[in-house]
Amino acid sequence: MSRSSFNEDELRKWIKDNIHRFPNLGFADEDPEEEYVAQDTITDSELIDTLNLSEMPALSKNLIFVDGVMRYRVVGIMNVQSIQVPLVIANMIAGAMKLENKELYPLKKKELLVAIFPFGAASKLIGHSILPFGISVIESGFVKFGNFITNPDREILFSDTTITLGEYKDQNEQLTRRTLINESDLIASSKIISTAKNRIKEILRTLELALVIDITKTITDNDLVIVDGPIAPLFKYAGLVDLNLRGIVRELNKVKNAADAYNILKGIVGAVKKVVKIPSTLTTNFSGITNEAYIYLWTKLIDDQVEGKEENYIATHILSSIFRLRGELISENYPVFSPTAGLVRLDIPLPAIIDKNEWINWINKNYEEVDDQGKITIKQLLQNNVNNSRSKLAEILNIIYSLRYPIPSSTPYRNLVELYPIKEVEDWLKAHLLSKYDIATVGLS
Repeated sequence: MSRSSFNEDELRKWIKDNIHRFPNLGFADEDPEEEYVAQDTITDSELIDTLNLSEMPALSKNLIFVDGVMRYRVVGIMNVQSIQVPLVIANMIAGAMKLENKELYPLKKKELLVAIFPFGAASKLIGHSILPFGISVIESGFVKFGNFITNPDREILFSDTTITLGEYKDQNEQLTRRTLINESDLIASSKIISTAKNRIKEILRTLELALVIDITKTITDNDLVIVDGPIAPLFKYAGLVDLNLRGIVRELNKVKNAADAYNILKGIVGAVKKVVKIPSTLTTNFSGITNEAYIYLWTKLIDDQVEGKEENYIATHILSSIFRLRGELISENYPVFSPTAGLVRLDIPLPAIIDKNEWINWINKNYEEVDDQGKITIKQLLQNNVNNSRSKLAEILNIIYSLRYPIPSSTPYRNLVELYPIKEVEDWLKAHLLSKYDIATVGLS
C-alpha cells in the first residue's frame, strides 16, 4: 500500500542515501542573491567550441569598463479625472573607467533625471496635453541620447509609458510603437508603477549604449570595451541613440548596416554575472568546470523577459562563452545552492574575432536565424584559426580570466562572478546618484 509522506527519520535516511550534500550550508529564502540564475533553458543554441583558460602574464590591451546605475521613487500622484495616477522619478547614470598601465581612472559619465508617467493616456482622458509647454517625451523620436554624452549637466527628460520606447513592425511592415497603457488602465496603479520600472531599465540600457557607441568612435585595436551585462539587449534602442543606426537592428543584410554594426561591435564584449539562460546542451559536470570555457552561438531570437521579443538580430551574431571565473572559491563561499552557481557568461560579438569581409559575407545569409551552413562556417573559422579568429577569441577570454584577482569586496555570491573593475565603476557611479530622499523631494523645493 502506498503512503503519501515519510516520518522524520525516514526522510533523514532517504536524504542520506540519495542526496549529495553541498559543501556549505546551502541556500535559504532570506538569501535572494541567485534566485534567478539558470532560470531558463535555451534549445536554440549551438556548441561551437571549447577553450582552455589561463591567466595572461600581462594584459595585452587597455581595458574600458562600462556600467550603469539607477535609483527611482514614486514621488506622488496626479489627479486625472478623479483617478490618482502615480508619478515615478528616476535618476540614472552610465559611466566608464579605463584600466591602463595598471591604473583605473574615470573616463566619462552621463546622468539623467527622468519623469515617467503615462502622459499620452492621461492627456487623452483630460482632453489636453499635461506635459510642460515645449517639452517632448523620449518616445517622440526627437530626443537623441547621443547628444547628451558630451554635455556634463544632468539632463531632465520625460518618458511616456503609454507606448513602448522601442519601435516594432506592424502588419504592414511599418515601424510603430505598441500601446502599453490605455485610459482604462490608469486606475491600475501597480501596472503604472511596474511599467515605469521596466521603462527605467530600458532608458538605462539606451544611455549605456549611447556611451558605448561614443567610446567606440575613438578606441584603437589596443583597446577593449567591457560592458557589464549582455550585449544584444542594448542594441534594440540603437535607433534612439542615432537614427542612422536603425538598420543595424533589423536590416543587417544590407552592406551599409552590416558595416556600421561591425565598426561598433568589433571592440566590445559583455560580462554577464547572472546567467539566467542556460543552453540545454550544457550537460557537463558543472563541478568539473574550472579552467574551461564552453563557446555557444545563439541560432534564433530569444524572448527578453522584460520587453518581450528583442526584434534585434544582433543576438544571433554573438558568441557566448560560459565558464567559472573563480571556481576555487565555490566550496568556501556562502550561499551556493545550485550546480550552475558561479557560472559567468562572456558575450563576444563575431566582429571582435573575424574581419570585416568575413562578417559581411556571413551576415548576408544569416542575419535573421543562423542556418546549418552558418554554424559550420563559424566552427571552421575557429578550428582552423582563420585570420587568427581562434587566437583572438582565446585572448579575449584570457584577458577576462586574468581579472579574477583582486576579488571585489562585494556580497559572497558576487565575489564569485563579478569583475573588480566593474565593481569600482559601479561604486563610482553610485556615489553620484541622488539619494532616495533627494528624488522624493524633487519639485518640492
